[in-house]
Amino acid sequence: MDKAYWWKSLQPLRIPPRWDCLWNKLESREPAELPQEDSAWLYTYVEDMLYMRRTVNGQTAAIDLGWYPDGDPAGAYTLVAILDDNWEDPLLEHTSRSTREIVETMEYWLFECLPKSRTIDEKSFRKRHPNRT
Repeated sequence: MDKAYWWKSLQPLRIPPRWDCLWNKLESREPAELPQEDSAWLYTYVEDMLYMRRTVNGQTAAIDLGWYPDGDPAGAYTLVAILDDNWEDPLLEHTSRSTREIVETMEYWLFECLPKSRTIDEKSFRKRHPNRT
């Protein structure tokens, strides 16, 4: 693909109103289809792939996606939902080697789990979503 059109390899995403995408390097290809010597392992499958957030009444919810270990063909995507920068205790967490599964999970969280226009009551949220998958 022509490097001038690198953005054409990005995965299309459905994002609800009020969410800001601060960076996105998630490509639509499946990692299982890439040979180990592909340069994408060094530049695409890294810890900082996608970061989105929304702020409502001073409360910030964020979704972060990365590949761990960084650049490792044997690694996997890790998707987390974070509340108010509490990286030690994510609200939601999901790990997969499938781009399709990660996108489906992310979109489900955005549209069905995380409220769009109100703050999150963390205690009741954790009761409703105890398994983080």
